[in-house]
Amino acid sequence: MIYFLLLLTEIIVLFFLSRTVSKTLSRFMSINLLSFIFLPGIVIHELSHFLVAIILFVPVGNMEFVPKRHGNTVRMGSVEIGKTDPIRRSLIGFAPIFMGLIIITAVVSFFSSNVTLVQSKGLFVYIVLILAIAYLLFAIGNTMFSSSKDMEGTAEILIVFFIIFIGAYILGFRPQLSVLDKIFTAGLVMVIQRSIVFLLAPIIVDLLLLGIIKPIIGKQ
Repeated sequence: MIYFLLLLTEIIVLFFLSRTVSKTLSRFMSINLLSFIFLPGIVIHELSHFLVAIILFVPVGNMEFVPKRHGNTVRMGSVEIGKTDPIRRSLIGFAPIFMGLIIITAVVSFFSSNVTLVQSKGLFVYIVLILAIAYLLFAIGNTMFSSSKDMEGTAEILIVFFIIFIGAYILGFRPQLSVLDKIFTAGLVMVIQRSIVFLLAPIIVDLLLLGIIKPIIGKQ
């Protein structure tokens, strides 16, 4: 349980960091340039919505990776999702977060497992690959969070679950903590532990970037 809470904390930290990074970069970069920088993450974000919608048998329409202004906000990409029930809509909305975590964990895990092989290819290849991975983690980590549009219907579901939980608790249905041992199996705990370690990568990249850019902007 403690590992799950740590992972949740990291996700929240990365969420706020991603918002800060986007606002900071937008102060001296155009929308098109920002879209180009975050393109890998934008593609993964929209494909996540698209694929989960297909899996859940929800109609999908056009998918775009071109930034567009909508009032005071900017949408880096979009995919048309047909009307569906709140549960499937929420799953589709959360898809980029799950996909982002999976890809970040997979990329860093693969690199760390083959670091000796990469080093044997020479210093230049090693440095280029590290920079490429750092960029990929940066792009994915800062675009995997869903927008308010993606989260339509989620609030209603959370309220319903909260009411059910409170009602069950009042009626005396209180599961023992031992139930958590069945949920958080050894395999799941190992995955969560790896995710905790690997999610530090985009967090560190964001902090380094902000540490470099903030002083420069402050002098202007």
